[in-house]
Formats: sequence, structure tokens, C-alpha cells
Amino acid sequence: MDDEEAIAANKCPVCGSDPRTHPGLRFKINTKCYHRICEGCVDRNFSSGKAECPVAGCHVALWKREWRTQTFEDLKIEREVEIRKRVNKTLDRQEDEFETKRDYDDFLELREELIMNLVFKTDVAATNRKLREYAAANGIKTDTTEAANEPTKPVKRKDVAPDAADPSGLIKGLKKISIPKAKAPYDPFMGMSRTRDYYEVTESYVARARGKPAEAMLAAGYDFGQYMDECLLRAFAGLGVFIEDEMATKNNTAVPVPGTGELKAADDVF
Repeated sequence: MDDEEAIAANKCPVCGSDPRTHPGLRFKINTKCYHRICEGCVDRNFSSGKAECPVAGCHVALWKREWRTQTFEDLKIEREVEIRKRVNKTLDRQEDEFETKRDYDDFLELREELIMNLVFKTDVAATNRKLREYAAANGIKTDTTEAANEPTKPVKRKDVAPDAADPSGLIKGLKKISIPKAKAPYDPFMGMSRTRDYYEVTESYVARARGKPAEAMLAAGYDFGQYMDECLLRAFAGLGVFIEDEMATKNNTAVPVPGTGELKAADDVF
């Protein structure tokens, strides 16, 4: 490359600035049309919002955030890397998601074919349509979505099984989705019956307020007194405390007092 070609390569196609006349001049590119303009032209043309690319003959609409610093010297490599990142982000599948190793290899070949179509501009419209349909069917939000701020609504095809891992039908050989069985809610009583004879559901209850006359009220679920009785029964029913048995045991352990004929309970050494 001679000096004139080097100067032309470092010259902004919009304002004509170059590093010789503007020391510290920096260029930016975008990932749609891949035109390279200076940072000043980006600020002037896109500070107010979305606008067309200022390069003559280009009518691609862009945002200011879509312009970034160039990474590779060759713009062809830059473009291919961006395409690969976009496609890989959409078709992000791992080997363990496929039935066999052959199915995974077929997927890698399909992904590479779609990438090359975009790189060499072959069937671009059909390739982008396949990627959009796949992203929409699988609920993937991509940068190419028209409404970027709105969630992508999954679109399922009617000719695909409901348990298919890819509703769009683009990727073959994926394992079917196994829907786990719903677990029963936790039962702290382990199946024990929670209905008791003393708990009755009626149309109305009588309020049992202390110090106040009984007042009738419509049933709103259950009576508080019955609920309290049920709670006490649940708390103490399993303790096995029986007063009568305790009294009988106490009488059996009593010993007579000498000279009086009275019974006296034996001292508990424990």
C-alpha cells in the first residue's frame, strides 16, 4: 500500500478528516453496514437519536450506541466475527442436549452453514428468517428484534410435538423435553385425618365473648372457640396424660402410718 492509499484508508468518508490534519483522530464502525467514519461525525449525526448512515449511498438506520471502536484491522474479519457472535448467541446448544454425537455434529454443520450464508451474502433473507423464527419459537431475545424493548413471545408450530426441544423445527436430534411430575404439597400431618366430630360447620355461630352477652353472627369460616379447642387437642392429645390413671397409681403406692391407720404416700427418692 502506497502513501496515497494509506491516506485514503485513514480518511473519514464523510468529513474528509485524516490523522495528518486532525491529530488523535479516532474512527468507529457499526455492525450493520460496517462503514468506518470518524468519532466527530458519529456525534454530529447520531446525538439526537436514530438516523441514517452518513456515508453516501447508505440508507441503513442506526443508533449512536451501535457505533464502536474497530477491533481488527481488516473489516471483513470484523464483520465475520460479529456474525459468528450473533448466530452463536441465538443457536446456543450444547452436546448433552442431543440424542447422539452425530446429531450434534449435524447441528454444528447447520450453524456453520448459516454463518457462511451471512458472511458471503448468500440467501441472506432466508437465513435471517430462519434465525428469527427459531428465536421467536424458543423465546430468545435477539438484537435484530424489531421491538427490542418488548419481550419476545414464543411462537410454536402446529406440526411439532409439544415436548419437542425446538418448536421451530430448525434443529433436529434434540432430546425431548421431560416435564417433571408435580409434587404433592407438604403435609405436616402425613395423611392423618384433620376432621374431628367436635368441629362442626354451621350456617351461623354464637359468639362466646367474656363478660358480654352472647351475640349471633354469620359463619365466616369457623368459630374461634372451636378452633381453640381443636388446637389444644392437637397439642396435648399425643402426650398420654390421663389424670384418673395417675390417681390410681398414686393410691397403690401409699403406705399406712404406724398407730394411725392412715395412708401416706411413699417418698419419691427421685
